[in-house]
Amino acid sequence: MNPVSVLLSVMKEGDCLDYLSLLNIQTECVIVSQCDEEGEEVFRQSFGRVLVHKSRERGLSRSRNLGLSLSETDCVIFCDNDVRYTDQAFEQIGDAFRRYPDAGILVFFVERPERHAPVYGKERDMSRPAMMKIFSPEIAVRKSRIGDLRFDTDFGAGAKYSMGEENIFLFEAKRRHIRVVYIPVRIGGLIPNESSWFTGYHEKFFRDRGAGYEAMEPGWWQLFSIQFLIRKRKLYRKDAQIFSAYRWMAEGRREYRLYCRRKNEREGI
Repeated sequence: MNPVSVLLSVMKEGDCLDYLSLLNIQTECVIVSQCDEEGEEVFRQSFGRVLVHKSRERGLSRSRNLGLSLSETDCVIFCDNDVRYTDQAFEQIGDAFRRYPDAGILVFFVERPERHAPVYGKERDMSRPAMMKIFSPEIAVRKSRIGDLRFDTDFGAGAKYSMGEENIFLFEAKRRHIRVVYIPVRIGGLIPNESSWFTGYHEKFFRDRGAGYEAMEPGWWQLFSIQFLIRKRKLYRKDAQIFSAYRWMAEGRREYRLYCRRKNEREGI
């Protein structure tokens, strides 16, 4: 049995097993289906067990956290419904975990339109700036090494803030001294698909981005924001002026800080 399982979260009412061939999943898999039902089914495939868990709960981060609790394997890689794996992907992921027994998180390379080459040219521990370039399907975790580290359910598709959950997750791992190693191996690529969260560079996008940077590293918020606005200027310049975008990011940060303060008061923290 492959020591790695896939954790896939989908919004689907029908046959979730269709994703196995579409995404070239050839290892044990937990599929969390966000739908209008509750229930669970186990299917036996040639490569191992596939668990389909149906839940009425919404939110990508909630779904992934649930999937982590349902997985029977220690090593798990997160998956989106538009990532197709290579034939060698799961062997390469398992091999990397064997070579880094002290690592809690391994980050691989998934090719996509905005990134055609790995972040690093060789295997190494990740820095915080590099973590900002990662998206969820590149992240694999060893559950026995990450403790109670989970995705922040206020961030991600279907949550209050629509993005940034994977970067917040990696930054929190760094704060907890969990080893995060980058493996510059291409394990898959994106299938052309309409994004479930990106609808343009509008006010909410920048507000959510500002909130995400505050959650990642409050002391670096301004640096992160300015570098983003300069580096991504060509992408958003038709939709927003740079000063307006910065103002929206600052407003998103302030709103998030107020939201956290009120949330902590409700929870007695």
